[in-house]
Amino acid sequence: MRSRSLTLVPVAAFALALLSGCVFNVGLNTSPTVDPATIEEAAEIKLEEQTGVRPEIDCGEEDIPIEKDTSVTCLLVDPVAGLEFDVVMTFTEVQGEEFFFDIEVADVPNNAQEPTAAPGATVPVTDIEALAIRALAPTLDFVPEVLCDATEVEIVVGNTVECAYDSPDGTVPVLVTITEFDPSAGTYSIRVTDR
Repeated sequence: MRSRSLTLVPVAAFALALLSGCVFNVGLNTSPTVDPATIEEAAEIKLEEQTGVRPEIDCGEEDIPIEKDTSVTCLLVDPVAGLEFDVVMTFTEVQGEEFFFDIEVADVPNNAQEPTAAPGATVPVTDIEALAIRALAPTLDFVPEVLCDATEVEIVVGNTVECAYDSPDGTVPVLVTITEFDPSAGTYSIRVTDR
């Protein structure tokens, strides 16, 4: 049997020779960070001042880097209707550990449900209130808390429910009207108008 001698080159030495003269940027983020609970509470307080209702905001568990002109997306839960919205907070100013940010709440909820009802059925008024919130939120600068004067609503085209929401300018009365109902699919639509 013949034998051959092999020369083994250490891989690490070979790799170092290939990499010599190269400059690398590891990309560490050296921005100051803040606990997400701090941002959540600041945003909840500000939105409560604007709307009169304190939402629940969840920005996760990990510390958030704060740097001017950067954004963080969190989840806002409306405690009245249970609707979930994306909320984007953009840092406008950062001075050491002090920071300021703008808040933008999405117009459309992430968990919007299609309104459904059986023919001749009634639905809890909370279903109508949630639909009214969904209809009003895109036209307002805030997510309103809509309250209606009923406990259940019969799903019949033309049926109306008197409701209201609080705005920074006071209580705004609105009328919710059932505008369409498809008994075979069980779906219905509403319209919200000022009273």
